[in-house]
Amino acid sequence: MKTLCALMLVAVSKASLEEDVALLRAEVNAQKEILQNQQAILKDLAPIGRQLQTGWVTQAELTAAVTALQNTDYSLGGALDSAWLCLCGALVMFMHAGFGMLETGSCRAKNASNVLMKNLVNVCVGTLGWWLFGWAFAYGAQNGNGFIGTTGFAGFDFYTQDQTTGVITPMASCDADGCQSVMLSWFFQWAFCTAGATIVSGAVAERVKSPTYAVFAFLMASFIYPVIVAWSWGGGWIATVLDVGYMDFAGSGVVHLTGGVAGLAGTIVLGPRAGRFTNPDEFECHNLLLVVLGTFALWFGWYGFNPGSTLSMHDGATGAMAAQVAMNTTLSAATGGITVFILRYAITKKYDVGGLCNGILAGLVSITAGCGNMECGSAFATGLIGAFFYQGSSMLVQKLKIDDPVDAAPVHGFCGIWGVLACGFFDWGKGFDHYHGWSGFGCMPVSTTDSTCQTGIGGSAIGAQFILIIMVILWSGSLSAIIFLILKLTGTLRISEEVEQVGMDSHHHSPAKASLEDEVAMLMAEVKAQKEMIQEQQAMIEELQPIGRQLQTGWVTQAELTAAVTALQNTDYSLGGALDSAWLCLCGALVMFMHAGFGMLETGSCRAKNASNVLMKNLVNVCVGTLGWWLFGWAFAYGAQNGNGFIGTTGFAGFDFYTQDQTTGVITPMASCDADGCQSVMLSWFFQWAFCTAGATIVSGAVAERVKSPTYAVFAFLMASFIYPVIVAWSWGGGWIATVLDVGYMDFAGSGVVHLTGGVAGLAGTIVLGPRAGRFTNPDEFECHNLPLVVLGTFALWFGWYGFNPGSTLSMHDGATGAMAAQVAMNTTLSAATGGITVFILRYAITKKYDVGGLCNGILAGLVSITAGCGNMECGSAFATGLIGAFFYQGSSMLLQKLKIDDPVDAAPVHGFCGIWGVLACGFFDWGKGFDHYHGWSGFGCMPVSTTDSTCQTGIGGSAIGAQFILIIMVILWSGSLSAIIFLLLKLTGALRISEEVEQVGMDSHHHSPTKAYSLSDAKITTETTTIGVVPSSPKDAWGGKADA
Repeated sequence: MKTLCALMLVAVSKASLEEDVALLRAEVNAQKEILQNQQAILKDLAPIGRQLQTGWVTQAELTAAVTALQNTDYSLGGALDSAWLCLCGALVMFMHAGFGMLETGSCRAKNASNVLMKNLVNVCVGTLGWWLFGWAFAYGAQNGNGFIGTTGFAGFDFYTQDQTTGVITPMASCDADGCQSVMLSWFFQWAFCTAGATIVSGAVAERVKSPTYAVFAFLMASFIYPVIVAWSWGGGWIATVLDVGYMDFAGSGVVHLTGGVAGLAGTIVLGPRAGRFTNPDEFECHNLLLVVLGTFALWFGWYGFNPGSTLSMHDGATGAMAAQVAMNTTLSAATGGITVFILRYAITKKYDVGGLCNGILAGLVSITAGCGNMECGSAFATGLIGAFFYQGSSMLVQKLKIDDPVDAAPVHGFCGIWGVLACGFFDWGKGFDHYHGWSGFGCMPVSTTDSTCQTGIGGSAIGAQFILIIMVILWSGSLSAIIFLILKLTGTLRISEEVEQVGMDSHHHSPAKASLEDEVAMLMAEVKAQKEMIQEQQAMIEELQPIGRQLQTGWVTQAELTAAVTALQNTDYSLGGALDSAWLCLCGALVMFMHAGFGMLETGSCRAKNASNVLMKNLVNVCVGTLGWWLFGWAFAYGAQNGNGFIGTTGFAGFDFYTQDQTTGVITPMASCDADGCQSVMLSWFFQWAFCTAGATIVSGAVAERVKSPTYAVFAFLMASFIYPVIVAWSWGGGWIATVLDVGYMDFAGSGVVHLTGGVAGLAGTIVLGPRAGRFTNPDEFECHNLPLVVLGTFALWFGWYGFNPGSTLSMHDGATGAMAAQVAMNTTLSAATGGITVFILRYAITKKYDVGGLCNGILAGLVSITAGCGNMECGSAFATGLIGAFFYQGSSMLLQKLKIDDPVDAAPVHGFCGIWGVLACGFFDWGKGFDHYHGWSGFGCMPVSTTDSTCQTGIGGSAIGAQFILIIMVILWSGSLSAIIFLLLKLTGALRISEEVEQVGMDSHHHSPTKAYSLSDAKITTETTTIGVVPSSPKDAWGGKADA
């Protein structure tokens, strides 16, 4: 029985255990299934865990980072725009100096003080008129009237003020690209307004009462001009007329035609000056130097007027547009000038410098409307035709006996009309049956939502241009005429006959398993372990599942982040290109202004009887040099060399400067790109053009006073189109000298490439020509005739050198480049000052006299000497460079005197001999030498072993100096021999030197109209045998002291 019971218990126990095992097995299997499901989920989520450690960030983090970068770029873009407009506005403001000088020189000496005062008063009262009413009428909210603005009077609405804190915030105009302060726009547009008003001043000069003109200037700046702006630039009715709208990029119509028509109305109402058409000789320019200086100042300021009209400079496309505008402006000006010059000579058989100046201005006015929507060949045609518009209208005005002292109406009025028309006729989209207009490089789209190019709208576009012209003439002409007539009727318009007779100056003026038990135990342990694992995995799932959801809503991949950052980097890349463009446009303009310095220095250094000829020669040099550079020079210098290492073969006459999409008609300007940014080829063309023409101008001074002008023009063309460009091709253009001796030459800004080239050519020219008659037998006669011009020219050259040397960084997109530009500017300053004072002391030690002319040339010697090494030597070496350069200059100057080589401005000693020293100093004083390293083009860093090995090269100083000597020798051989051959050929043909008779009496009186550069009362007249003294006609004469003619 007991046994039976025991067996029954065992059976029950076994059955129970089997049941437990079955249950546990079922549980294990169930949990295995759970585990398998969890593992499947974890397999899917595992990459997320890894990615959290290697490449994922939250959307919020990405958004914050991107927003911060976008805000930085947005702010930087606005800052860049502000810098651009401030600088360009200042350039436009400087045009007033040009207007003042040109008008003063064009009128008679007895009214010079009055003309200067009138230009100053025009700026002052025009500013008040623009502030009180003009800005509001022009750019204030029009509230749908399309005619005139109604807000912003007297600076109201320019700020907002927090009433709690008192913080003032300037109002700004913002769009997708950046914000511009309203005051910035006010400043830039003010410069245009007052320029328009100043145009009228020249037309009514010498007979309008000063208070009366001040009243008209106020009305012009406060109402007449602003209303025209409201219709056009202000977004009024003409902006959308004929569903196309007008096109006037920088103001041929809005500014120049407005001023020209007003001036024409004024001069007609006033009537001619007494005796203007009965005794015309009395009304010739009394100071041609001021006319030329004024022309250069206006041309210089025009690079703020036209390129500045992009109104921004925050990306590469805008930079390319500014470069396009600068190039077109340059071409049209040069073409207009040389064309009028030739026309005047064909008509009068005299060289007319005043006509050349007005021809340049005619080309500038003509291109102002279309400089942003036509290619360079059209710019050339615009300047060419503009010259004919100017010449024809000038003759018409004369024929009608309308007395316009500075030809304001022909230059600004008639050429303004042509400029507005040319803008439509030459729009570069026409050849593709597309109209570009304000769209710049892109064609005009169908709408803001449809970018398809509109077609068949050329007629409407031309019609809109005619409407602009007609409305400007009607508005400006009629209102101006009414104002002048009212003033005339009140007897307050014109000065009295008596005052006109004696002159206004003198009359009015006074300066992130073994058994079931074991199996049960094992299964229980497994269940426990599984439960723990399930809990752990559940925790992981609970942790990772939200992240999985966030991958769709709040997390991004590293690739997405990289894409976003790359987009912003591309924006910064484009912004860097825009900053480079602004820098080079402005520096190029500074270098261009050096021509005024060359002109003034050379004129003052020569004799008065050849002053007009010297001025003309400098102007012609720029014009023909520009054409030579455009046609051939750029291509030879920077065109593709295709492995020849000697000369470029592409890019002639502006070809290859654009690419065109044959489907859409969109034009893309060609650009040169590297890791830091892209620069338009036209930008490089413009900046290097300034260097080319400067190099050619050096020769002018060396051959002054005895070379025939047409002959010099031929040489200047050859110099700019072939001689200089080939040297550039060898060096800056990446030719054979760039890698000679495995080190290459170093010439940062051109001591050798520019100055030595020009100096050697000048030396060859003066040797072949021979000295001026009497130069070494009667030296006193050849002293500077006008020392103030020499000093003025020196300052202008020194000023321009800050574009020449710092601008040779060729970019300005980061702190390192900025530091280099500062280094260059400092070295340039030190060397110039040291060279000047050293020569001054040397001259005093030799002659016991203070030699101001020597001081001026010493400054230039220091500037030329530092030009090659300004970027790779420290300031102490710059001091030494200027010091030694002074001795090079003084010694070579004395050597030329000893050899009886006649160089009127010491061009060979200053540019040639000091150019040689500058290239050598660049090697000897390279700041790496003390550490046995050579820096050269590497700037602050040493020259690396290779592009992949940044280790500094050592022991290459000898090769570096050797490369400098090779550069010097090749420049001397190339420039010297070719120049000598050209001058000798010209000499053999008898076309080189003027006749003895012309040299005796002076080229001005024999070839020029007017026959003298100066026309002061009782002027001192110097000939070979007689000198007649002079005393000013009045204590209040605008020209104090004795006049030296």
